[in-house]
Amino acid sequence: MSERKRATIRDVAEATGLALSTVSNALAGKHYVTDETRTLVQQAAERLGYRASAVARGLRMRRSFAIGVLIADVANPSSADFVRGVEDVAMAEKCSLFLCNTDGDEERQIWHMRTLLDRQVDGMVLISQHCSSSAVRAFLGGDPPFVLIQRRNFDHRDDYVGSDNVTGLSQALRHLHDLGHQRIGFVRGPADSSSALERLQTFQSHVASLGFHDDPDLIFPGDYTFAAGVAAADRLLRLRRPPTAIFASSDMNAMGVIETAATAGLNVPSDLSVVGLDDIALAAFRSINLTTVRLRKREMGVAAATLLMQRIRERTEPGSEQIFPTDLIVRGSTCPPARPARGARPRRSEVTLG
Repeated sequence: MSERKRATIRDVAEATGLALSTVSNALAGKHYVTDETRTLVQQAAERLGYRASAVARGLRMRRSFAIGVLIADVANPSSADFVRGVEDVAMAEKCSLFLCNTDGDEERQIWHMRTLLDRQVDGMVLISQHCSSSAVRAFLGGDPPFVLIQRRNFDHRDDYVGSDNVTGLSQALRHLHDLGHQRIGFVRGPADSSSALERLQTFQSHVASLGFHDDPDLIFPGDYTFAAGVAAADRLLRLRRPPTAIFASSDMNAMGVIETAATAGLNVPSDLSVVGLDDIALAAFRSINLTTVRLRKREMGVAAATLLMQRIRERTEPGSEQIFPTDLIVRGSTCPPARPARGARPRRSEVTLG
């Protein structure tokens, strides 16, 4: 049996006895089409199984109805919430997504951006992407419009959606201070990330204002991966005076820290308090129970996509900035630092790390 032929707008016109232009205007939702005519056309289209051609629609409106979304790490659970927010808006706008994973590599990012431009996407959302080098800026100089999330270049007036890094870290660090911690390790994010820089500067300012130990060895130059958390904990816990708490720049960092501490025979939080950042779904699992700074990732994705759609329609000058508040979520991975009786427990520096 042959496959049923796809219904066309001409079939709808013949079924209703209306002109092609009238049917087209009715399906496009033009306001000057009467309600009676619009209902007649919609019912005929539904009965015939007519679906508008995305290609024809794009040619008519000079748009592709597709947007590119670049993420740094498809394996990081935090990426999914940003993308879901973007998709919420894209679906309402009847747009498709091209999802591109860059692994934080600039050359890979440029390859994806070139491909997206070749496909004539209407716009791009760049989540934690490189945005400063001349090679990247060459793709961000005009059309299509774009919006940055969580990483920006202060030398350019780009549309940007980000989180309140200063308040989020301040709340977490004061929480550790109030528990009695003074020697705190810090796993920083990528060196070229504006958000990572803001978090590092906030940590350093609180070292002075809250009286934390000012020791450069307590700062580990990492990224947002589980592996970076493992490497950070491996080095920090080997210090002659290891930290009593570690603040990690992402929840995946924090889970790497917790894994390494467990391998070393240390208990979280009684031997080592750990704080993350993101509040991914895994953080609330009972076996992890991570104290963390919650980012409103899905809301940020919605805001970025909404702003992008405005730019696509109006082509106004960029420069809008939206900063979302953060929330400290206190769970079971933090407590006051241990003060064991002499000889009751080996010092962390004496524990063999795997």
